[in-house]
Amino acid sequence: MTDTAPRRYRGSGLRDQTPAGGIRSALAGGNTVGGWIREKAARADGYRHVDTPAMIELLTSIGANHYCYSIWDSPTDFDDLWSEFLPAAQQAGIQVMPYIVPPSETFSWGKSSQPYVMDYIAWARAFAELSLKYPVLTAWAIDDFDWAENPAVFVPDYLARVREAQLAINPRLGLYTCAYVTGATSDDFMIKYGPYLDGIVFPYLDGHNFNTIRPERLRTDLDTIIEVTRRHDLDVIVLAYTGRWLAGLLEPTAEYVSACVTEAVTRAASGEILGVTSYGLQVDGAPAVGNGRRSMYGDGRGALLAPVVPVKEGEFAELVTRIDVQPDSPRHELGFWHSRTMTIEKVPERGDYRIDVMIDGEPVWSADVHDSTWQQLWVYGRSPQGAFDVSATLRGKTEATLAFRLTALRDVGGACIDVGIDAIDTIGFTVPDPGFEDPAAWRVADSGGQLVAVVDRYQPDRPDLIIQAVREAYSTNP
Repeated sequence: MTDTAPRRYRGSGLRDQTPAGGIRSALAGGNTVGGWIREKAARADGYRHVDTPAMIELLTSIGANHYCYSIWDSPTDFDDLWSEFLPAAQQAGIQVMPYIVPPSETFSWGKSSQPYVMDYIAWARAFAELSLKYPVLTAWAIDDFDWAENPAVFVPDYLARVREAQLAINPRLGLYTCAYVTGATSDDFMIKYGPYLDGIVFPYLDGHNFNTIRPERLRTDLDTIIEVTRRHDLDVIVLAYTGRWLAGLLEPTAEYVSACVTEAVTRAASGEILGVTSYGLQVDGAPAVGNGRRSMYGDGRGALLAPVVPVKEGEFAELVTRIDVQPDSPRHELGFWHSRTMTIEKVPERGDYRIDVMIDGEPVWSADVHDSTWQQLWVYGRSPQGAFDVSATLRGKTEATLAFRLTALRDVGGACIDVGIDAIDTIGFTVPDPGFEDPAAWRVADSGGQLVAVVDRYQPDRPDLIIQAVREAYSTNP
C-alpha cells in the first residue's frame, strides 16, 4: 500500500531554541492602539519609521525575550526589520518572529505586507536568508490560513513549496499560523495544515464566546488545544489580547491581562506550550482613548453584553446587588438611566432580547432591546422616561436583591448589543453602589454562554496598568 500522507516539514531543533521558561513576546497590530513606537518625524522618504531603540528599550523593560514583528502598517517595515531592528534585537538577545498578513488582509490601496505582498515563497527565502545573518530570527508567521479566501491560496502544494524554499536555506527556521479556537481544537485543521507548520498562534477569546472580558476559560481551552496539537506534533503560542480587539465587546482590563498572561507564562514554564505574545500592547505612552468612557456619570457603569456570535434561547447575564429597605416607607421607588448600543450590520429584532429589572427574582420592569430608538443615548426609566413604584415588592422587607438582567428570548445570530446601566436613584431603599464605581459591590452571574455582565470602569491610565501587568507576569518564575 502506498503511503499518501504528506511529508512533514519541521524546523530542526526549533524547540531547543526556545528561551528558558518560554517565549514572552509582544505583537503590534494594525487595528490596535499604539502598537508600534514610531519616530516622531518622517525621514527623507516621507515615512515615519520604527523607533528601534525605543522598541528594544520597551521590550527589555517588560522582561520580553521575543518580539512578533508585524509587517503591515508601513511599506518601510521590512526595511526597518533587516537594517535596524534585527541587528538591535541580536545585540539585546531578543528573538524575533516576523508576522505577515494573508490575502484577506492584503488591500489594493496599499495596506499589505511589503515588498513581497502575497509571494509567500519569496517571503520564505527572505526570512531564511535573514535568519542566517541574525540567528535571533527563529521563525516567521502568516496570519489566518483558514479564513475568507485564504484557504484557496494555502493549498498543500503551495505550502510545501514555501517550506522547501526556506528549509533549503535554513533548516532550523520555523513557520506558524494563527488558529482561533475552532481550528486550534480541530483534528481536521491539523491534518490539513499541520504537515507544513511548526505550530500555531492561538488567540484566546473565551472559548467560542468572542470577548476579552472573561479569562477563566483559557485554562480549559489550552487543555483541549494541547491535547489536539500534541497528536500532530505541533507547538502552541498563546496570543493574549492586551489592547482592543475590533469585534470585542469591551477592551481588556489590567486584571484580565494579568490573568491571561500569567496562565500562559505558567503553562510555558512547564513546557506545555512555547509561550505567549501580548497583542496590542499600547506602548506609545498615550492614555486610554476617550470613547472607552461609556458611563453616564463618573467612570463606571453596569454593562450587559451580547457578542457577534450566535446566542442560544434562554441564555442570560445579570448584575446583582443587595439593597437595604426601609420597611415602613410610604413609597418605594426605583429609577435608573440606561443606554443601548447595537451594531449597524445586525440590529436585534423584536423578541430577540429582553432587559429585566428584578427584585428578589421578580421582574418589576422589562423592555425589549429592539424597542430603542435612542442608539447610544442615555434615557431614564420606562416608556422611555421616569421612575416607577416598587412598593408592592418591597413593603415590609428590610433587605432584598436588585438585579439587572439581559436574556435571549430565542436563538439569535450575531446581533451584538451593549446595554449600559448607570445613576440608579431610589426612594424607600438604598443601593450600595448606584453609580457602578465599585465592582465589588455587584455580583456578576450568567448562564455560562455568550452573554456577559460586567461593571465597566473607564481608567485613563489603563495602558500603563496593562503594561505593568505584563511586566509583572513576564518577571515571574513559575
